[in-house]
Amino acid sequence: MVAIGAVLLAAKGLFAKTLYDMGLSFHDVAAVRSVLAVPGFALLAWLSRTKNPAKRVATCRRNDLLLALFAGFLCYYLGALANFYALTIIDASVERPLLFAYPIFVVIITTLITRQPPSARVVLALLLTTLGVALVTGALNARLSASQWSGMAWILFCSMSIAIYTLISGELTQRLGSGLFTLAAMTAAALGMAIHYQIFAGWQNVDLSGPAWRTLAALVVFSTVLPLFLMAEGVRRVGASKASLISTLGPPATAIMAQELTGEILTPAQWLGIALVLIGVMALEVRRHPPT
Repeated sequence: MVAIGAVLLAAKGLFAKTLYDMGLSFHDVAAVRSVLAVPGFALLAWLSRTKNPAKRVATCRRNDLLLALFAGFLCYYLGALANFYALTIIDASVERPLLFAYPIFVVIITTLITRQPPSARVVLALLLTTLGVALVTGALNARLSASQWSGMAWILFCSMSIAIYTLISGELTQRLGSGLFTLAAMTAAALGMAIHYQIFAGWQNVDLSGPAWRTLAALVVFSTVLPLFLMAEGVRRVGASKASLISTLGPPATAIMAQELTGEILTPAQWLGIALVLIGVMALEVRRHPPT
């Protein structure tokens, strides 16, 4: 489930780039996508509802729902806005590897909470990932423009929000179920997006072409609703750490799709960077959860 979700999510940046070429702003894409996705999440929550409602009601605490709302607002409102804005500055093939460095933030947050220093293996993984990110984004290139550096910073903020979301979902999907957790989180994000869009653009001004609506529908179904539900269900079944490891299929999937569909060309240094990111994250996750 996680692998399928990761590959589907990998296409999000490509859909966004296509919509930008059609004249949509990142506000348009982020807001319309978020609002249109809520009915899909509601349907999946209903279809995946427990066969024992009494048990689910007993475990569905108010604090759990509030935490799910917070996770969705942080990751899929604030984080998504940062993500879509960054895609107006940098290529999709650069955006994905940066996003999928989020397990590193998981380790950092966990270290701060537990107050236990990371092992040598973890430090090595962090160094590999940092070098990989530098290579794939061209961060070692002094000629990068200020806007490109800004785009990278926005993506890293989004990556951190994903880490927090993953840590929270690892706990709450066990009690709420993946369907209810995802519905609560995405509803909070959609409300934030709806209000934000009304303030900055106005829903009355939405005027999209037929191709734009069709592309948005594909984005919602195939790179929002289905993958996010599959990822949440995967986290519930195998745990947040293992799920984040499997999700590293996303960056190479995006790179391949970007080359085949949009003509973006990856340099050998970028391929090496992607490999280092994946190796670093995999070493990190394997260390944290050795085979039993």
